[in-house]
Amino acid sequence: MPYKKKLILLGSLAALLAIIFILTIVFDPARTNARNERFTWLPAGARDEADRIEIFRGEERLEIVFKNGVWVVPFGSVDVPARQARVDDLFRLISTRGAFPRRGSNSRSHAELGLDGSTRLVIRGGGGLPLLDLLIGKDDSTGRAVFLCKRGEQEFRSGDRLISAYVNGEQNSWLNLKLFDEKSVAQVQRVLVHFKDYYGTGEEISPVPYEDYTITRGGDNWLLSAGGNGSFTEVEKTRTENWIRAILEAQGEDIIPLQQESMEEINNAFPAVALFRMELGDGSSLEFKTGDITEDGRCLTSVNGKPYLFIFSQLTSTRLLRNRDFFLHTP
Repeated sequence: MPYKKKLILLGSLAALLAIIFILTIVFDPARTNARNERFTWLPAGARDEADRIEIFRGEERLEIVFKNGVWVVPFGSVDVPARQARVDDLFRLISTRGAFPRRGSNSRSHAELGLDGSTRLVIRGGGGLPLLDLLIGKDDSTGRAVFLCKRGEQEFRSGDRLISAYVNGEQNSWLNLKLFDEKSVAQVQRVLVHFKDYYGTGEEISPVPYEDYTITRGGDNWLLSAGGNGSFTEVEKTRTENWIRAILEAQGEDIIPLQQESMEEINNAFPAVALFRMELGDGSSLEFKTGDITEDGRCLTSVNGKPYLFIFSQLTSTRLLRNRDFFLHTP
């Protein structure tokens, strides 16, 4: 066989083998299944268009709205800041291509799998148009994944049940329950604490066992002034700064919204036991007042300028309400 014909034959065989190899890869069942598993629920770019999240659980409905550059949870006329990081985590979960294997395409199976529309996650964009309307069903047989389906479509998939945790979480899990925005101890120059003369109502009125005091930054340490005599006492630095940090990082368990147009309602909502004023280095101040611990172990707290009350646990309240002796050096 002439050399040229041999060369053509070998080239043809090489091309044929290459085609077979490519077809093997393309039609390999394992690779095909892997491709089918990788899926994203929210189209690319839709995240930037989203301005409303709606969560439906039976008759319950939770709404989270994007306003003035932040996500908020509306309570009538009062907007409570949402936990921005939690909202971001939800969008990351539904907009990142992940493992959501296709499990079927028969709509007659939807009801059996819990995909009946009673639990839904709706993401809306400009004009209220739905960018995503996702049905969340029951857990699969492994208990590690949940059935998912776009509303109006027959195909259903399964995926990380974390998405179910977002939808079925309590309303307060979406709220930013911190008293203040991010502040540091280094910004604080002075803390003034004023205690009411009494607390309680009716026959339960009792004298407050604490005296007013002021803690002021003095060089590298902190100074305590009490009793109105103008004298200062150096206090235990670590304990004092831990207390200030506890105030700055304090977080409630829930909130009670009040009408935004009636701030007087906040002042009359509960009898305050202590009033706090924290003066910052830039001339601004943070003010809040806290009530007595109730029989159920909770405490109401209001922050100046916020039209809602924070509900604190007894532990958090105890960390804030400190007698002046708490700051003194121990022998």
